[in-house]
Amino acid sequence: MQVAFKPSQPEEAKILSEIAVRSKGYWGYSQEQLELWREGLSTSPEYIAANSVRSIWHGQQIVGYFSIVKSSPPLLDNLWLLPEVIGKGVGKQALTEIKTLAAQLGLSELIIISDPDAEGFYLHHGAIRIGEHPSIPQGRMLPKLRLTIGRA
Repeated sequence: MQVAFKPSQPEEAKILSEIAVRSKGYWGYSQEQLELWREGLSTSPEYIAANSVRSIWHGQQIVGYFSIVKSSPPLLDNLWLLPEVIGKGVGKQALTEIKTLAAQLGLSELIIISDPDAEGFYLHHGAIRIGEHPSIPQGRMLPKLRLTIGRA
């Protein structure tokens, strides 16, 4: 499945937030649990304006998004895909785009706080585990990963 990447617009915040919830649900979490996490998974127009956020398009539909936060250290803060495109190569294409954008931003690495179920995907694509990060809303420790970025 071939996709395109476009800078996200503030007016897409609601749909991006819903994609995050649906994507998290792919891992089998209950609807009640997803509702508890909904606020933490939401993206605001202000967040989109302040960070490098890209919507992932298949035809005329947004099927996912990612965001890079130029903090210290820089973060891959989000990578969410609609459940129906997971396993179709979209994540791999997104990681290639993420690495390209990070290099253009002058970043040499990205830190990723991953859902435990997604850790294998990141490890398969070159990230390394460097520790754990507490998740207060989830009441557990999440994998902390580092993805090294090549030159642009």
